[in-house]
Amino acid sequence: MRPGPVWLVSYPKSGNTWLRLLLSNLLSDREEPEDINNLSLAMRSLVIKAEIEAQTLVDPHLLTSQECERFRPALMAQAWREAGNNDVFIKLHDSYRRLDDGMPVLGPAARAAIYILRDPRDVAVSLAFHNGKTLEHTILQILSGKTRMGGEKPHQVQIPQPLLDWSGHVRSWTGQRDVPTYVLRYEDLHADTAVILGRVAAFLGLAATPEKLDRAARHADFSALQRQERQHGFRERQAKATAAFFRSGKVGDWRQLLTPKQAAAIEAAHGAVMAEFGYA
Repeated sequence: MRPGPVWLVSYPKSGNTWLRLLLSNLLSDREEPEDINNLSLAMRSLVIKAEIEAQTLVDPHLLTSQECERFRPALMAQAWREAGNNDVFIKLHDSYRRLDDGMPVLGPAARAAIYILRDPRDVAVSLAFHNGKTLEHTILQILSGKTRMGGEKPHQVQIPQPLLDWSGHVRSWTGQRDVPTYVLRYEDLHADTAVILGRVAAFLGLAATPEKLDRAARHADFSALQRQERQHGFRERQAKATAAFFRSGKVGDWRQLLTPKQAAAIEAAHGAVMAEFGYA
């Protein structure tokens, strides 16, 4: 596999943070769990306006969404150079897309991507708690092709990141052929964490014994993460959230929290892609 950064990608609230914690615990090779607020994993996000301004000396608030996107290929390459051309993991929620000159917005340098997807009905529930929004509002978000994170307004700390609707996001990543991509279902990771983590490690060429995989799975078990969040908080939790960041992690939580009408709306919009990836 070619050298370059590794992208950890998902639609929001699909398990991206959990996978990051699992990989960090695997690669740290320590007997004690990683601090959820101070991971040793070399990770960059590259969507924070203040960081982009520090790198480019240009205030992103003065730029349009399209102008911000033109900076991103160079910023991705810079992140890798600053890591000494070693592995650097970059968390993303963007859909996969190109600039008008054909250059991928995220740049051509990545050596691999791990794409995590999750049942959109569970995504709706988790995202509603995370953003402090109603389920009705959140369902409209995952049904809309215009959904994005961040924005141009001064109070928005991240640059705009178009998500598309849930199906569009999934297809943008699973359909691209620019970057070798391992497609990972949240539900499979939940069912057999150490085994699936081992497959991810093998795809990335990372050394991982069964003992190390089991230890990483224990250290990043949801009960362990919830305990850390209760004791020390978690910096990625939104101030407006109505629950802990590591609220549940359950598979099929939507069955208790969505009405039949709400579930049907998601299934009607995304049924084809859901069926393709094994969601009944």
